[in-house]
Amino acid sequence: MACQLSHPPQTVPNPSLIKIGDWIFRKGTQTDSLIVRQISGDEYSHIGMVVAVDPEIQIIHATTDDDHNHSNQVIISSLAEFITPKLAEKFAIARPNFLTTTQQQQIVNYLLTRKGASFIIAPKKDEHLYCTTLLSDAISRYYPDFKVEWQYVNFPLLNGFYLFPSAFAKHDDITWIYQSPAQTR
Repeated sequence: MACQLSHPPQTVPNPSLIKIGDWIFRKGTQTDSLIVRQISGDEYSHIGMVVAVDPEIQIIHATTDDDHNHSNQVIISSLAEFITPKLAEKFAIARPNFLTTTQQQQIVNYLLTRKGASFIIAPKKDEHLYCTTLLSDAISRYYPDFKVEWQYVNFPLLNGFYLFPSAFAKHDDITWIYQSPAQTR
């Protein structure tokens, strides 16, 4: 009989703390996440947005292989799927304070139309669609003053300006709702 390693489930925050439009960050466990963290110098390698809270919390995000049946595209995952220890060492949730409830709903409605769109890792000057640009482009559509800092990268197969989750984490008008394991920012 083979021995299987078991990962304890992530601690999940009280669902009533989470709202539509919240950003969820994770420190991923896969190779692409390690590369993102190495290039960006930040602890989080992936981001998504909460698009539903009832009957369960759902997150929209662009990913390479979270769901092997829907590789390299925009998908919707339950919170449990997004933070499973197989994919996440830890995670955090932040609320963008600068968006109105109406803007948040407009952004979510737009993001839902992007489900199934192809994941494209490319610099700012080219057509792109990856986790951060999915959110940034949607937010900018309904809140044109949204600005996050793109980072210049000179890495094998990646050269140009790219957007990392740290740009969202450093935004000056967010409130951290939850972090696992508990930490201070």
